[in-house]
Parts: sequence; C-alpha cells; structure tokens
Amino acid sequence: MSQLFTNHITLIGLGSQGLSWSMNLRDSGFNVDVWLRENSPSHVVREQLEFSKAKKFSSILLLLIPDNQHLNFLKEHEKEIPAGAAIIYGHGASCVEHELPQKFSKFNHLLLAPKAIASEVRFQFETHGKLGACMSSEFALSDEGNSNKEACEVLLKNLAKGIGITAGPYPTSFLDETRADLFSEQALLCGLMPYAARSSFNFLISKGIDPKVAYLECWHELKYIAKAMADCGPKDFFNLISPHALVGAHKASEIYFNDRHQKVLEELYKDIESGRFFDEASKANKENLHENIISEWEKGSLQKVHDELFDNLVSGI
Repeated sequence: MSQLFTNHITLIGLGSQGLSWSMNLRDSGFNVDVWLRENSPSHVVREQLEFSKAKKFSSILLLLIPDNQHLNFLKEHEKEIPAGAAIIYGHGASCVEHELPQKFSKFNHLLLAPKAIASEVRFQFETHGKLGACMSSEFALSDEGNSNKEACEVLLKNLAKGIGITAGPYPTSFLDETRADLFSEQALLCGLMPYAARSSFNFLISKGIDPKVAYLECWHELKYIAKAMADCGPKDFFNLISPHALVGAHKASEIYFNDRHQKVLEELYKDIESGRFFDEASKANKENLHENIISEWEKGSLQKVHDELFDNLVSGI
C-alpha cells in the first residue's frame, strides 16, 4: 500500500472546509490538486489560489463536498477512482446514512474530522495554534497481517499533521463521530446557544435595557465565556467567574437542567440513533429552510445591533 504515502492528493470541492484543508496541506508540503464540478462557483477561487486542476483522481481523495452529495459523487465517478484508493471524509454522516463503505467496497473509507469550523482550521494553522480531531480506519480494506490498516492510520496521522492537528487525531468510529457531532450541534452549539442568546437579548430589551448593553451581555460576551471554558477547563472556569456569576449559574442550572431537559436530550439522541433525523433532513427543503432562517434572523433587533457595533467589536472572520 505504498501508494497511500504519496504526497499527491485530490481534494474534491473547495468550500469552506476544502479551502482551509487545501491551503494548510499545500503549506505543509503536500501536492494538492482540486477537482470541481463544471458549474462550481469555486473555479475562480481555485485559479486565484493557483491550485492545479485535477486531471484524474489520485490514490488519496479528500471528499469535502457537502455530505448529501457524497453518494452521487461516488456513483458517478466510481470507475475513475483507482481501486484501493483512500477516500477520506471530514465527517462520518454520509457513510453512516448511505452505508458508503459497503456500497463502494473496493476503496478504503477513512475519517479525519477536525473539531473546528473551517475558518478556525486555517487560523490555528497560520498562528501555530492548537486544534483537535478524530479519526477512524475501521473501513480500511482487509489485508493479511493488517498492514493496510496500519498504512491507512499512518496516512491519517500524516494528513492530520499537515492540516495542523495538535491534539489527536483520537480514534473513534464513523457511527460515534456522527452521533456525537449531530447531537452536539442540536443540543448545544447551533441549537441551544444562538437561540438562547437571542431570547435573552430580546427579554432584556423588553424590560427597557438598552439594546447595545443587551447585545454585549447576551451575544458578544459569549466568545469570551466559551474561550474561558475551553482554556480553563470545568473546575478552573468556576474558580474564575465572580461570586455573583457563581450564584446565578447554580440557580439557573437547577431551573434549566431538570428532568424535562433530560427528556429533550433523549429525544434528540433517539432521532439520531434511529435514523429519523436523516429521514427528516432528506425531506427538508434545505434552500428554503436556509432562506427562512436567514430572513428571520436578519430582521431582528439583534442583527441590527450587531451590524452597528461590528467595526468596534469584531475583527472579522
């Protein structure tokens, strides 16, 4: 399996994650070609960044187009991909939902999942910062003596280093990474945090608090609290906050995190575990949903205050 140790990589897609991965890997000395569909708006970006156009697929493919496009891509290009190639995913969802390793069994299906948004993957690399990731080689092709699995693990670790991973990549399974990722998005990161922040902001305004003050307290300060949580850890975070914050946190935790909240978490997880979430996602009109959500948020007072204070508070992302 020496072909897996080549520095020649075909990166599929040049969206936000693809852009960060491609630049980090190139800066780390890998030879990265970029494959794009004919009507992709990223052709201009590829030319601007001077990435070579992929004329054929190499033995290492980074499949970084949206998850819902993976199945169709592999169906259309299966014969063009070398047998035994390593197909690497940044998230396990498509393999779990569509059983891609079983349907396309002549390839190694590998997982390398940085746990950061794309802009942070690039920023941490450029600033020599810290970044964690998960990996899985469970769907490496079987080989006598298991040498292929070992080669795939070496490949993942080399790519992780090239991307800028400093913590891990920690072994997991496609299924566990998928469940944890989808659950954390819904239960905390993208479901709870922004909507709780907006609800708190609107409530303060309803009580006569100046919108700028409410914005600073309920939205902007989130990044400092999140950073302190990550930097300090649970114990030292609660050593860091003020006595009033400590009392308030304990009081609110007893109100919020009760049996009802636990039932909500159970329902969210059961939807993921049973596959109902994938059914819901496949039936959703994602373009309309995106437009509706953006429209809802851009009309709110929170967005207006954010736009007004942006230049003085945010350096940009």
